[in-house]
Amino acid sequence: MNFYPVRIIDVINETSHARSFKLRPGDEHQHLFDYKPGQFLTFRIPWHGVHHERCYSLSSSPSCDTELKVTVKRVKDGKVSNWFNDIPKPGDTIDVAPPSGRFVLRDNNQPLNLFSGGSGITPVISLIKQVLHETELSPRLLYANSASDQIIFKRELDDLNAQFPRRLYCHHHLDEVNGLISTDVIESFIADYLDRDYFVCGPGAFMELTEDVLIKTGVSHKNILIERFTSPDDSVANREAIVPVAAANDVAEFRATLDGKEHKVPYRQGETLLECMLANGLDPVHSCKDAHCGSCMVIRKTGKNTLRKSTVLSKRDKEKGYILLCQAIPQSDDVWVDCDA
Repeated sequence: MNFYPVRIIDVINETSHARSFKLRPGDEHQHLFDYKPGQFLTFRIPWHGVHHERCYSLSSSPSCDTELKVTVKRVKDGKVSNWFNDIPKPGDTIDVAPPSGRFVLRDNNQPLNLFSGGSGITPVISLIKQVLHETELSPRLLYANSASDQIIFKRELDDLNAQFPRRLYCHHHLDEVNGLISTDVIESFIADYLDRDYFVCGPGAFMELTEDVLIKTGVSHKNILIERFTSPDDSVANREAIVPVAAANDVAEFRATLDGKEHKVPYRQGETLLECMLANGLDPVHSCKDAHCGSCMVIRKTGKNTLRKSTVLSKRDKEKGYILLCQAIPQSDDVWVDCDA
């Protein structure tokens, strides 16, 4: 992954626990940072002599924002999230990799229901701005927060409501007023709006509950897009707990479907499927390479794999056959992954 120097143009205090950063790449790198709403950037942050890489979603949209913008919420004991909320200032330069991610609108002009919890609003507001400025669709948003003073982008959402009064519907759910979000709240919000695309981003429990309700209500898996991020555990104990996984001895190659073509990829002992694909000139979607962003999720069609880590995958992801290319080690000679699924 290549990183490029990007300048911080402005810092915005969104809430007491979240800041937004407007970013501007150098002119020579500007073309590398063209992005689709809903994508994320990967940052390389210095921390006591070492570097940590983290992914943060873009909260800007190219249809209405001149600068790139990411928003970072402080996480208790989070090295990088606390660094972002305490250290950077306008004029500073930070190392950033170009945009990535598949949490983007489909080319089907399908109406949208969007669900976000806390900082999960970050990629969602990017999508909302795209829909409002580039289409005639009327997005519906259910946004859950602990309290009113923790609503990220409150003013921006209000401004969008004023600008598009008959198109954007935003329902705020506050835990301090109504308790934790429940099945009934989600079912009521879905109502009869089944024939549309559903975008979900937020804390793990929020996303799992929302996905469960959507599936039980009759929404197709194909219409549900979920953006999952997890924070790495950088502790020594966690690093020591990760046991290397060896591939089966008789694995010589595996199959991969990418961009509509089937490839036979030589397997190199001890490497992940992603490493082998990259070594053979194939470039599937990927980013963090550490099981935290989900960019390299693909469907395992046949064969057996073991994942070194599966941090970002939910139970339902695994049941549907998703694996992470960056963590997958083949355990049989008939492995076939579909990167286009």
